[in-house]
Amino acid sequence: MKNKKSMLIVGAGLSGICVSLQLLKRGCSVTLVDNQKNVSSRVAVGMINPLVFRRMTKSWRVDEFLPYLKTFYRELEKETNTTFFHPVPIRRLFSSEQERDFWLKKETRKDFSQYMTAVSEEDYSYSEGENPFGSGRVKETYFVDFDTFFKASLTLIKEKGIVINEEFNFTKLHNSTYNDTSYNGVIFCQGYLSKENPFFNDIPIDPTKGQVLTVHSKSLPENVSLNRKCFILPKGKQIFKVGSTYEWHNTTTHITEESKLHILENLSFITDEKVKIIEQVAGVRPTVKDRRPTLGTHPNHSHYHIFNGMGAKGYMIAPLLSEEFVDYLLEEKALDKEVNIQRFVK
Repeated sequence: MKNKKSMLIVGAGLSGICVSLQLLKRGCSVTLVDNQKNVSSRVAVGMINPLVFRRMTKSWRVDEFLPYLKTFYRELEKETNTTFFHPVPIRRLFSSEQERDFWLKKETRKDFSQYMTAVSEEDYSYSEGENPFGSGRVKETYFVDFDTFFKASLTLIKEKGIVINEEFNFTKLHNSTYNDTSYNGVIFCQGYLSKENPFFNDIPIDPTKGQVLTVHSKSLPENVSLNRKCFILPKGKQIFKVGSTYEWHNTTTHITEESKLHILENLSFITDEKVKIIEQVAGVRPTVKDRRPTLGTHPNHSHYHIFNGMGAKGYMIAPLLSEEFVDYLLEEKALDKEVNIQRFVK
């Protein structure tokens, strides 16, 4: 494929938004079709964390993703005259002596020191959350206000391309023609609904339901995101997001009392103060078995492509992966083998 192509994108979640923006930046014609349900975004709080806390490892390709995403989001803020990309310190309250030891062994390593602050006496004595084993402060942490991000991005896409608010109808798709309009390619960014896509339903994506609480608290700190058993994201004015749950193979979007109690139980590992629940929401995430996104082209239909499965680290990895995907489409550059759907081809 060469530049100046006309592309149809199906799904306006994080994946579809990022791919649309990258294609428009390259001068392509973009039509975005979306049913406006966005069930994954309901539980996406937009946290960007370079570490995986379980064994204190670095996130996959974080050294590449972080510099790129900062430029990507800041340039988009400037272009849309909005603010949605915010730094937020994350303090990990260690859950055990073993976890603390994992941190201490890595905090001074050259490949980790840019993301980990050396534990000090202040971290051992931190008192705004339950802190029996001490805590560690993570560097290079941010959150994306997804409501503002989506509204700003969709407005920009509407100005430069076409946005169609309707359910995608596969009976209207014939080769690369949809609803009597021809395109050079169709890109599916449907989240867990890719299981219902007749061209990509063999990719092992499972639905994972998640639930998140919005709470009011006069005691939780508003200058840091605390993390242990759950995350607490301060939103200002004593409002916090707290979550989340992972309910495997579940496509329902109704909230449950069981999940609310589960989140509150996890919150008790950080604070014993009572919080006032303002809202509870549920959504469905696309989860890939090997925890890597799914990018590529259908082996028998060269016009059909997929950019999907960004997962819990989506706001960190989607900006750069979407550029690499567009490079693959327009310039035939190779995809990272870890995300290429060819890994599922026997």
